[in-house]
Amino acid sequence: MVRLRRPISDDERRAIEAAIRDAERATSAEFVAAIVRRAEGHHAVGLTAGLVAALVVPSVALLWDPWISVAVALGLQCAAFAVVYALFELTALSARLAPPGKRAMKVRRLARLLFFERGLGALPTHNGVLLLVALAERQVEIVADHGIDGLVGTSEWQRIVDSFSAAARTGKVAKALETAIRDLGTVLGRHFPVTPGEVNHVPDRLIEL
Repeated sequence: MVRLRRPISDDERRAIEAAIRDAERATSAEFVAAIVRRAEGHHAVGLTAGLVAALVVPSVALLWDPWISVAVALGLQCAAFAVVYALFELTALSARLAPPGKRAMKVRRLARLLFFERGLGALPTHNGVLLLVALAERQVEIVADHGIDGLVGTSEWQRIVDSFSAAARTGKVAKALETAIRDLGTVLGRHFPVTPGEVNHVPDRLIEL
């Protein structure tokens, strides 16, 4: 879905934050948008790949040259492990190759942590919503407090997620996120319209991790 050297540009960030401000003008609900390069390290995947490389490379070397010394074989083994493990740790490969269920679980856990960390779980009317995009995992997660989740329903959240995913697959991640935020504002405005004297409890800015 995403192949970016950096998540978003400064202009894209400003457009997304403008979308957040515009969306919140039409609703008393509060929401936060977050974009992360990688939700979790998935170290087990990199470790497994490194161990496999450490076994395969010396074996191939021994097949090529049965008279190879033990020291050289051990050196190749260590080098293979270090290179492959570093490759997985420093790139998105570990997230790409992690089991789908594990990826989803890690993103869901991070989304819930951010939801409470940003104060969305402590709003008096229980109408906080968080939209999280995890680039490496290719996952989108919406977390809503019970005050609004029961009114909106999972089908509406899924529609926004599906729309974002379809647009993001073309590489236009920032534009897809901007559209998803405006869709969220429309949905929240129907159930929690803006009220006079409404106080903004959460800053209208994009979280980047």
